[in-house]
Amino acid sequence: MQLRKHFSLAELCYSGTAERQGINNQAPDALIPELRDLCTSVLEPIRAHYGVPIRPNSGYRSEGLNNAIGGSRKSQHC
Repeated sequence: MQLRKHFSLAELCYSGTAERQGINNQAPDALIPELRDLCTSVLEPIRAHYGVPIRPNSGYRSEGLNNAIGGSRKSQHC
């Protein structure tokens, strides 16, 4: 699913760690509007400002993935 012109849901949910450890890191449908807002308010403006593609390495983390990597329980990724 394309969230904005240059960013897809798949790329914001991709995690090599989740893939290796078999952790489901698919964002719930209820969070998709928030990820779309992230693209609109932050990622697209950064890309436009610098004029080059950017690749976020973490837009969303499931609770299981966040625990696996030792992320903060208050992480905005979750």
